[in-house]
Amino acid sequence: MTATTTPPRRPSPGERRARRERLATWITISVVLVVCAAAGLGAYAMSHSWWVEEAPRPAVDQQLSDGQSRFDGPGVDFLNRQRLATVDVVAPAPASDLGLPADGDTPVETLVPLTVEVRGAQSVISFPGVSSFALTTSGDRLAALTLTPAASSTWITIRSDLEQRATEWGWSLSDVEDLERKVGQAGREEGVAQTMSLPEVSVDGMTVTADVAVDEAGRISLQYVFRS
Repeated sequence: MTATTTPPRRPSPGERRARRERLATWITISVVLVVCAAAGLGAYAMSHSWWVEEAPRPAVDQQLSDGQSRFDGPGVDFLNRQRLATVDVVAPAPASDLGLPADGDTPVETLVPLTVEVRGAQSVISFPGVSSFALTTSGDRLAALTLTPAASSTWITIRSDLEQRATEWGWSLSDVEDLERKVGQAGREEGVAQTMSLPEVSVDGMTVTADVAVDEAGRISLQYVFRS
């Protein structure tokens, strides 16, 4: 006699569907567990991070011991968290200690508006609401700080800011009025970018200029430049 074999039983459509549903359920559970574990680890790490501390203490690679800010990666992270950048223009540390190149321009775009404190020989000038500034170095020394104040939006706010500083810093009313005439003329010359400046003045051991730029589209901006 010839032996016969019974073919394996094929699952029914209902059984195949149930199997797929069980597999999908296990995959979903696994994904949820992985996501929950990652979220838990992230929450634990954040709860032990200086980002959530009320008064975080800077590490040596974030800020110098005398309070001068550093401007490499860790330094910028800290000043964004602290919402404060401190720049000593008169007696700066070497550029390398500040996380800056020995020579060149380093722009800084902040995550949030912050206060920039400019240290002179005897006092500190504070600029709140700053979103961008730049540092120029030469020979491993800070040569200039250029910052855009919060008032840099319209000529009305720019003029108000300049007039408030004029008496203390040494600009005359006629200086500001002359600048206003030049700005008005530049605004009428469409398609031409121009920069007008107030005269250099000496402020607390620093040389300070105020530059008003009008771009090709007529947009206006103010920058203060501090040099030692």
